[in-house]
Amino acid sequence: MNDSISSQKSQSKKALQEATPTSPTKVVRITKKGNTRRKTKPRAPCWQHFSKYSTKDGENRAKCNYCDVTYTMETGASTTNLNNHLKAIK
Repeated sequence: MNDSISSQKSQSKKALQEATPTSPTKVVRITKKGNTRRKTKPRAPCWQHFSKYSTKDGENRAKCNYCDVTYTMETGASTTNLNNHLKAIK
């Protein structure tokens, strides 16, 4: 009986993965629990002037596309420092 339940669960997961719509601008990730999460584009206008990257140590940083200045971008960090930098170089 447990085998039939587990096979039904695996079939429903496969159906969910196949039925999940994808678009070229969004990436669909399936978590361990089978939930889907969409990775969205950053909405702040300053990201048109900065590039995100990670260092060898795993630190997330943002680099100005014009003058190569870098800023730390920790999880939950705001874009205030990036906006202030753009105001200063204009």
